[in-house]
Amino acid sequence: MNKKGHVALAVAAGSAVLWAAPALIGSAVQGVVSSVLVVALAAIGGLAPDLDHKTSTASQMIQLSAKRRHMLQKLSLGLLLIGALLYIGRYMWGPPSDMVSILFKSAPLWMGAGALSWAFARLRSIVLIGAGALLLAAYSLYDWHWIAAFSGASLMILPLVKHRGIIHTPEFAAALTIGLLSLSGQHGSTVQALALGFVTGWWAHLAGDCFGREGIHSLFLPKVGIAMKLFSNGGAAERWISRICWASSVVIWIDLLTPSASIIHHLI
Repeated sequence: MNKKGHVALAVAAGSAVLWAAPALIGSAVQGVVSSVLVVALAAIGGLAPDLDHKTSTASQMIQLSAKRRHMLQKLSLGLLLIGALLYIGRYMWGPPSDMVSILFKSAPLWMGAGALSWAFARLRSIVLIGAGALLLAAYSLYDWHWIAAFSGASLMILPLVKHRGIIHTPEFAAALTIGLLSLSGQHGSTVQALALGFVTGWWAHLAGDCFGREGIHSLFLPKVGIAMKLFSNGGAAERWISRICWASSVVIWIDLLTPSASIIHHLI
């Protein structure tokens, strides 16, 4: 599925959880704002697994455009080359004039600018690795919940794994679900509802990928997977599924907001 399909499916799944399990979500459902947050977290969860794809919507939020990345890569090489030449020339040149001496001494600045350009060109990797390192440090220094270490390690390996690899497996989703629900259980009902919304969106993403040609695979049994091959990404079938999901979400929200007049209420 593409972005639109994943969001539609995740919103429908999050809305269904709000309608079907109000007792599990608790008092958070009582407010419209809290309910909207649950569905919003489901939509985010529906996009989050594609962080392992360099050009996905989730990745685009933490990196520059492809055109700017390519420009910065070329700029980085140029600046590093200039800095290296100035550094070498500092020792190969004869007694330099004051102006040339100042130019030679600027070599670290040129190389620093090159390194900075390289960092911006690799912004996605730096953000993921940095966020992962912070979570691992928090787990180690402040005795945070184990899901912090799990999430930190996962973020740090994301720049290295292939799309639809580790984080697209049911085993990873199960560990993430157990960890987030365990952590949220130590807090109030609102936090529990938000965690439930996020993991619902994550599982909805995996369910959506099952419809496509590549499908999903087991982490421990790579040859075991589900790929129904019902449609191609962005095709007519996916667009119809998206419309059905949005229509279902609207019906569910009508039931949540006006239960006495809703379609579902009368059907039941």
